Amino acid sequence: MSTELPYDRKDKYAILKYAQLLTGKSLRMVIQDKLAPDVAIRLGKGGFGTMVEDLYFDYRPNSDAQADFPEAGIELKTTPLKVVQKGLVSKERLVFNIINYMEEHQQVFRTSSFWKKNAELLLLFYIHDKEKALLDYQFKIVRLWRFPETDLKIIIDDWNTIVKKIREGKAHELSEGDTMYLGACTKGATKASLRSQPFSEDFAMQRAFSLKSKYLNFIVEQSLNGDEHAIDEREYEYLLSESVLSREEYELSEKVEPPVGEQIVRSVSEYKQGQTFEDLVVERFAAHIGWSEAELIAHFKLNIKPNAKNRYQVICNRIMGVTGKYIEEFEKGEVAMKTVMLQHNGNLKESMSFQQIKYQEIVHEDWLESYFYQALSKRFFFVVFQQDNRAVPRLFKVKFWTMPLADLMIAEAFWEDTKSKIAADSFDNFIKIADDQICHVRPKARDSQDLMLTASGRMEKKKAYWLNSSYIKEVVLTEI
Repeated sequence: MSTELPYDRKDKYAILKYAQLLTGKSLRMVIQDKLAPDVAIRLGKGGFGTMVEDLYFDYRPNSDAQADFPEAGIELKTTPLKVVQKGLVSKERLVFNIINYMEEHQQVFRTSSFWKKNAELLLLFYIHDKEKALLDYQFKIVRLWRFPETDLKIIIDDWNTIVKKIREGKAHELSEGDTMYLGACTKGATKASLRSQPFSEDFAMQRAFSLKSKYLNFIVEQSLNGDEHAIDEREYEYLLSESVLSREEYELSEKVEPPVGEQIVRSVSEYKQGQTFEDLVVERFAAHIGWSEAELIAHFKLNIKPNAKNRYQVICNRIMGVTGKYIEEFEKGEVAMKTVMLQHNGNLKESMSFQQIKYQEIVHEDWLESYFYQALSKRFFFVVFQQDNRAVPRLFKVKFWTMPLADLMIAEAFWEDTKSKIAADSFDNFIKIADDQICHVRPKARDSQDLMLTASGRMEKKKAYWLNSSYIKEVVLTEI
């Protein structure tokens, strides 16, 4: 490794300028002179990010608690994009440092391992192409990133949610669905990757802090559009202060309001003291509990037909202050909003459907990487309507929810059963709703001719995963 670096490690803008020389190029194009005979051996010991750090930035990666460029306060992250019909999107979540269960609970957010390393990121997005060698991956976006204030508020709340479980001796129950933007993803090749936790004898899966791929898509879109966001340092300081003072007492100076978008919260000043994002959402619905569909449509002056399929989504979005189809915070946090309709007697007739089972794919999947696990481990937001004695649907309650670990284990056994039967080409004895488990398989197709190719090469009627109506009813009616 050379003694003189081609950039100033103490100057973040010098680092950025040097990094941006990669834009539109591959590593091979810029490091021809460093492709010594031993490089192939070195590169085999790490991923693509390791190559970038070693060969381009000329330093050896490490697992230090501080950022990669400590003098500049910059953490380098290399992350893949994939090409889809609409353009470029993030290929996967962005994984940060391992969560040290024995130490993280002793911190506040400002002193946390996550914030010490990742307060400001140098993001290198590259286009993943399985047909190319790693050295030939092309870099598309190179930029610095600081979290906007409204996002930082949610990330702080997410971190507190994760640490609260550790402090309660429930690190083994952590799930990515517990949180919005900042997740606690599994980190390890197998379930044998277990770690001790301080307040329980139960071993917990090794996990790392991560940003969800949908959140990264917002960074990608903003970057490709050339959009930027200004950071109000005083607002940042307030969010990081762990202060018990009110906003007025803190005496924040005037700030420029961010542009109005499809966010529920457009300024952190909308939060009451100690209020989380989820608290705020629930509060907005509380003002309309007991209202009928017709009353909500009239109140918000919605131009929708009474039987429109999307009417509940439109109503719910307007209650939360969003006029469009998508809610930015929900998209970034991969929160699944689900409407539930209870009958007057409290029963629920409809089970909840998920994606059709891709027969050729499931036989090659592992549980933790499967679609069904990803779907069930999300954060859910249930909006519950109940019919009154005249069968008029009225807003009954709302609830954020994550599937408990014990239920995820039942779902895993169900999924393994489904996978094994598909692999054995047995499509007539899947777990049914009558089996009274929490989930079942049943058809989800347009008609009897709506078929899908199986792993054995046959055509079979399309089927999907469903959560049982009895299970959903218990979930929405149980108080938190």
